[in-house]
Amino acid sequence: MIVKWGDILDSRENYSYVAQVNICKTSEFFKYNMTYPVLKLYDKYVYHDMYDRQIIININNEICEDVMEFKNSVKKQAIAYKKLYTEKISKTDEDYFKYQYEVYVNNEVTYDRDNIISIVMTKYEFTGGAHGMTYLDDYNYNLLTGDRLILKDMFKSGVNYDEIINNFIASEINNNPEIYFKGDEGFKGISENQPFYIDEDGIVIYFGLYEIAPYYVGIPKFKLRFDEFSQYLNYN
Repeated sequence: MIVKWGDILDSRENYSYVAQVNICKTSEFFKYNMTYPVLKLYDKYVYHDMYDRQIIININNEICEDVMEFKNSVKKQAIAYKKLYTEKISKTDEDYFKYQYEVYVNNEVTYDRDNIISIVMTKYEFTGGAHGMTYLDDYNYNLLTGDRLILKDMFKSGVNYDEIINNFIASEINNNPEIYFKGDEGFKGISENQPFYIDEDGIVIYFGLYEIAPYYVGIPKFKLRFDEFSQYLNYN
């Protein structure tokens, strides 16, 4: 679906706002501390014919289910580790370090106007070993339709957006080639469902840990600034 941001509403006032929910718990082998967003309608719009309350409910359900699935996946591993530690590891004479599995989730609303919202979820898990893993998840929505935006939606019809993005990222990598993988392990182009989020300055394309660079580099990000790529973008 092509979304022309300026055509969504004559009014620039959003009909929803973002609240935050925090849940946390600590036990011997597992702890979590998670803050995730919940979209809410302003009271004056709850029964407005133009706005579909179910859209907000569906978005909230999708985000909450993703967060809980992440937590429960690590919790399942922690339960298996507890059983292993209790029944076997702790009964040996060797000096083993006892791990506490961890989950942390936080988020940032990076763009929220013209009924387009972009939320970045940072998820961290520790399941033993030298270090944990951090992941980003993006939630980009048209709040009037409930559609989850994909990267193609951000560009005008007919624009070869993947070529534009690939050339831009390749150029950015060439500015600091020593910090990225090379050859078969290096950047080969964006994927069909390439992760991205929107902020006030542009569209941020990002990659996972180890995807195109070593762990110490972190999560590689490349921003297509609105003021530089406006001729290709499908926005005001």
